[in-house]
Amino acid sequence: MDTLSTLISHAEPKANLFFSGNLCGSSSSTDHPSGGILHLVRTGEMLLFEDTGLTYKINEPTLIIYPKGKGHRLQPKTLEGCDVVCANLSFKDSPLYRALPESIVLPLRVLDSLPNTISMLFVEAFTSRFAQAAIISTLLDLLLLLVIRYLVENKICQEGMLSALSDLKLAKAIEIIHKQIDYPWTVEELAARVGMSRARFAALFTSIIGQPPLSYVTESRLLLAKKLLLQGQPIKSVSLEVGYSGSAAFSRAFQRQFDVTPRAWHLKQI
Repeated sequence: MDTLSTLISHAEPKANLFFSGNLCGSSSSTDHPSGGILHLVRTGEMLLFEDTGLTYKINEPTLIIYPKGKGHRLQPKTLEGCDVVCANLSFKDSPLYRALPESIVLPLRVLDSLPNTISMLFVEAFTSRFAQAAIISTLLDLLLLLVIRYLVENKICQEGMLSALSDLKLAKAIEIIHKQIDYPWTVEELAARVGMSRARFAALFTSIIGQPPLSYVTESRLLLAKKLLLQGQPIKSVSLEVGYSGSAAFSRAFQRQFDVTPRAWHLKQI
């Protein structure tokens, strides 16, 4: 069960409020901060347009999330407008971030494990009180974590790593990989650790997660390396921490994965 916590720690999901109030006119994603976006519709009826046109008719309190950002437009259906809370989202590039669906649209009534958090968030967002900004920020972060857990627990994602967490053996394999990311894993050893044959494990892992086990291991190592580089750790120590014998081997693997050397990539980020 703690596998998701490990994945979340690598992704570092963060939500920051940029609007709360009554939306009485059209609002486009191009008008807001880049990156992921979260909308909570509290009251009113709304049309949600994406690049292909009208996608949803929203007639009840609803959560809308575009984890990786996506062109969209909100249009209230009546002159009274809609009460909404909007936040921009940020994630570190990580297995969890890459596994998130392109869009999440859920009526609040189905989020039966989240009503207290959502209720508190609406109270804070539509009143003026001491420490309001800090409390809203904390509640938004909590809401984002709870939504990610909801996706896993309710098997909303039918493929990819979030779907794999619902399979006990695949979840155990993912946990083992991330707990010992620097270990020289083989498919045979991972399969043995979760009590499966090599062929069955490799086939199941690839079909659900969408890539072979060792490809996932390599990608996870190098995505973690990006995070460590951003924290200011030197290339040599990062290479050892994520399981490479030295800077040269690490740099070759990094360039194969991202088409850029770790040093050049880091310089672009600062």
